[in-house]
Amino acid sequence: MMRFARSVVRRGAVIPGSMGADLLEKAESGEMQRSECPALMIDYLAPSLDTTISAIASALMLLAQHPDQWAALKADPSLIPNTVNEVVRLESPLRAFARYVERDTEIGGVSVSAGSRVAVFYASANRDERVWDDPTAFDVTRDAAAQLGFGQGAHGCAGQGLARLETQSILRSIVSRVDLIEITGEPTWGLNNIIHKLDHLPLRLTASGKDQ
Repeated sequence: MMRFARSVVRRGAVIPGSMGADLLEKAESGEMQRSECPALMIDYLAPSLDTTISAIASALMLLAQHPDQWAALKADPSLIPNTVNEVVRLESPLRAFARYVERDTEIGGVSVSAGSRVAVFYASANRDERVWDDPTAFDVTRDAAAQLGFGQGAHGCAGQGLARLETQSILRSIVSRVDLIEITGEPTWGLNNIIHKLDHLPLRLTASGKDQ
């Protein structure tokens, strides 16, 4: 993927008006280094792949396991954007990332010196009982905007807009066409050091009357 992105930057092979074109324009104007463009392009592309696939599968699993939440979503599709946040909070697609500490600080009563390397465990932060009421419950009406699954600040996911759009589009389509989601076998989680993902999720979708 990095070789592809470098080739795109080298050839300037971007669609006018696209995010890639915007990056190259900023490189030409000197607002950023051209060498930074390939990695940023991947930051746009990668979130629409494994992590988004994981979030969509987790959303289907959670909605099948919680018929009351599925009913709430069917009754009020405006909850879909918040449902995406709640899914990412409860089944964070990223397991962990490492970060370097910029300055001496204290985390949870532990002193951490500048230059130290720390691991950010997203699932732990997103289920922190000091922040979330009933943190292990799946609630599509919960205000889950503070979840950290997409990162934060300078480390916010550059491609989260596309990831959100894709996941919301799938849910909107299903809400309008499906009455019932059922799990027909045991979900199987994959072994992966970075992505928290389902390898196997057997489902039965029952179409609504108008789509049968």
